[in-house]
Amino acid sequence: MTFRRLLPWSVAVVVGAAVASCGLFKTRSPVQPSPPAEGCHPLTSGYLAAVLNVEDFYGRLSGQTCYASTIDAAFAFHPDPQDSSQALPDTPYIAWDDSIETRVNTNIASVERFISIGFTREYASPLISPDQTTQVRFYEYLLRLHVQGQVDTLRFTGLSDLTIHRGTDGQWRLTQWVDHRGSVSDSTWGLLRRTYRF
Repeated sequence: MTFRRLLPWSVAVVVGAAVASCGLFKTRSPVQPSPPAEGCHPLTSGYLAAVLNVEDFYGRLSGQTCYASTIDAAFAFHPDPQDSSQALPDTPYIAWDDSIETRVNTNIASVERFISIGFTREYASPLISPDQTTQVRFYEYLLRLHVQGQVDTLRFTGLSDLTIHRGTDGQWRLTQWVDHRGSVSDSTWGLLRRTYRF
């Protein structure tokens, strides 16, 4: 066999070996993150405690979360307008308050094998009220969810505008979440919420 005929075969063998060694044909095997090592962050320690409790609200035994205590009684969720219009003629996001938010997150916790949440960076400068009791924080987020009995890990990304308010009890809680689509084609956290509103 001449060199010219041997070269394509050699390249094919090398490429095949490289692909196999990268595991591209293996079923995705999601790695479960370690559960939070600490307890819930005390809400009297500042606005950041509320943000950290959102990141840590899953991954605990029996679906116990820090998130429920972080939701204010005046909480409201507002989806990305495109997510809302895609749901029509249904209107699953109407009157989304603290009780719906808590129920939806309980529903997700009941089916998840694990969930990993990260606010990856602030995409805009915060807005802080003159009396320093209310802050609006603008975060990019990445959420990975592995549902029990499923092979693949689901990925959700987007932008969240979080309004965090310090009440008369000195505790910082989430009063509003406005969800936006990001620059990639992943589903948003709002779409995940809609799926588990039942």
